[in-house]
Amino acid sequence: MRSFALTGWFCGGLLSLAAFGAGCSLSGTGGADGRIVSGEDCVPSDDEGGAPAPSFPGAGMSGAGDSITADLDPLSCGASARGVPVDGTAQVDCYYTNNNPTTPMAFVERVVEIAESEELVHVRLTLNPAFVDNTYGETAIGWGGGEEPAGPQPGGPKPGDGPKPKGHGGHTFKDLVGSDKAQFQLTNGKGELVLDFYVDYLSADEASPSGYASLGVLGGEGKMLLGDAGAVVAATTSLDRDLNACGYGAYLEDSPETDENYTPNSEAPNWDYRVVYDVWVSASAFGAAGFGDATISYVHASPSKYPSDTVTVTPGPCPTPTCEGDDPPAGGGGGSDAGEDPGEGGECKESGGECTASTDCCSDSDVCVSGVCKPIFIPQ
Repeated sequence: MRSFALTGWFCGGLLSLAAFGAGCSLSGTGGADGRIVSGEDCVPSDDEGGAPAPSFPGAGMSGAGDSITADLDPLSCGASARGVPVDGTAQVDCYYTNNNPTTPMAFVERVVEIAESEELVHVRLTLNPAFVDNTYGETAIGWGGGEEPAGPQPGGPKPGDGPKPKGHGGHTFKDLVGSDKAQFQLTNGKGELVLDFYVDYLSADEASPSGYASLGVLGGEGKMLLGDAGAVVAATTSLDRDLNACGYGAYLEDSPETDENYTPNSEAPNWDYRVVYDVWVSASAFGAAGFGDATISYVHASPSKYPSDTVTVTPGPCPTPTCEGDDPPAGGGGGSDAGEDPGEGGECKESGGECTASTDCCSDSDVCVSGVCKPIFIPQ
């Protein structure tokens, strides 16, 4: 599944996705609080540039932090992709927790690519490093603590807030092996669910140079919930790429040393400290209706830096990148208006309370189901 040696045929036309206008190309660093980076150099992208997705810190020097349209092959360590992005097909959505409508917990990029004459849908999920990252062992960043917070925090804790609850002190390599996954749901142009699956983050794999790899949708934590596994052409993750494609397989106890800004390590400059999932799906899986969308409903890491390891998220516009010297965009970032309180009358709803949307629920682990706030259900 990891190879682009494709077989089969494609039916249906090119996918119809909204094109993005000129954005800003960001470079620079950010903090372990996961804030969106406003880099030292910010220039408008060209007409064929990708969507202005957030730039979480920690991507390293290989180009892994570039837009999904940058023609970088995540199955390599900085080489050009075998798939050629189709102009005007890039999309990006940011995902927000119930209690923080301004700082994305994650973002999902989608683009159509042509690889060896077959049309593919490339989907990428990038998690905020304030929720989870690829630092572990003695060099873990932001994983300390172990004391209970002093008291309730208005509006609920935000990514990176600390100290973390008991049970979230420290982060080991084994924490990332055989326990983490991401669920993707892909619809066709009619809005019908066609594919629903988990992508494994990292599992033991004797066939890989490091002895560990993402096993995609067919092994480890990976699993097909709906649809044909054969439609998933390839899948990988940032830690798989770090250990294997980039040749950093010796870092199985401590990650490359860095700081709270995730500054690249001179001995492992291409190490990606972010948690990223990439998956390629054959466009033929969506039939004549074509591809519609790819979404997530929660983020999960066991453990996470957040008080809860599984957090409900809701899609919304991404915050507008601000170039140096420009005035901040009116109205703040994406999602709901900054400072807007969830729920009716400015009060959020506890589990079991009535709701109209998940943002009405007090707990970031609750979702609004049939008008009631309930803990999110994750299929096994």
